[in-house]
Amino acid sequence: MYYSKARKLLFSLVIAIPIISALSLLYILQVEGQSNEPQILEKHRVVVMADNQNITVDTHVETVGEVLQQLKIDVGRQDLVEPAALTKLSANTEIRITRISQNESEIIEEIPYTTVKYDDPELLIGQEQVIQEGVSGKERIKKSLRVENGVSVTEKILSRSVIAPYIPRVVAVGTAVSFQPIEPEPVISERNETGAGETIPSPTSQGQTSFPSSKSKVITIGARPVNYEFKLDEVELTAYTAGFESTGKYPGDPEYGITSSGTTVSEGRTVAVDPTVIPMGWWVYIEGVGYRKAEDTGGAIQGKKIDIYIEDLEKVNNFGRKRGNTVYVIGPKKPN
Repeated sequence: MYYSKARKLLFSLVIAIPIISALSLLYILQVEGQSNEPQILEKHRVVVMADNQNITVDTHVETVGEVLQQLKIDVGRQDLVEPAALTKLSANTEIRITRISQNESEIIEEIPYTTVKYDDPELLIGQEQVIQEGVSGKERIKKSLRVENGVSVTEKILSRSVIAPYIPRVVAVGTAVSFQPIEPEPVISERNETGAGETIPSPTSQGQTSFPSSKSKVITIGARPVNYEFKLDEVELTAYTAGFESTGKYPGDPEYGITSSGTTVSEGRTVAVDPTVIPMGWWVYIEGVGYRKAEDTGGAIQGKKIDIYIEDLEKVNNFGRKRGNTVYVIGPKKPN
């Protein structure tokens, strides 16, 4: 029985193996026949726009990058290729190359001086006196220029540094009112007993009387007299630091801790002012605070406001906003 089953199995294998072998051979021959057939590659017409030229080419390559290699067109690291290099080509593909460069330049520009005018009760209305002549300053500006295909498209300022701060023009404006003295009645001469006449002179008007304009304005600070040019009442005081919270800059930034006048901030000296109210570079005396120098400006510091530099952020926050202060504007030199 077992012999009969084994015999049948062997007989089946003898029949099946040749059939499988024949089918395999037929498949192999078919594949080889296909591989030997010539392959027709797809042809693309491409227009390449680069360096002010339009190049039209018929090509069998498949991607944008391969076309550029075929035409031996170099692409810089900053250049822009549209569409991207790995994009597959299609009919009438247009390839655009934008040549991009970043150039840095450095220029010196003039800083125009400001003019500060203040009321002077020692001068008549309509009179002005120049206390300090203005001088323009200079600053160094570094710029980055983006150039596309030879044309400047964007400009970015990298840094500013003051070489020489400007000197403001300071003018005293008169506020004193002139007056006309009352004309006295004339005195008639009288004769004495001898008949000799004695005339009492009659004072005559000499015109308008003006106030002197050279009086010194003095305040006593620490038992010492200090001359000042003018006084500001109802001044608002705030505080700031060099950090991001006040200036938007971090340590390590090129302009960190640098004032608008080019100095480095210093606690106990630096304040920010409105340069049309207090002349830049002038010393002031703030009641309850002490001597400070106008070295900085700020977008929010307009009118009778002073921002006091303090290094510690916590102290700045605790300082708050103080109103109703009196400030004496002294001049370009600090009192000894």
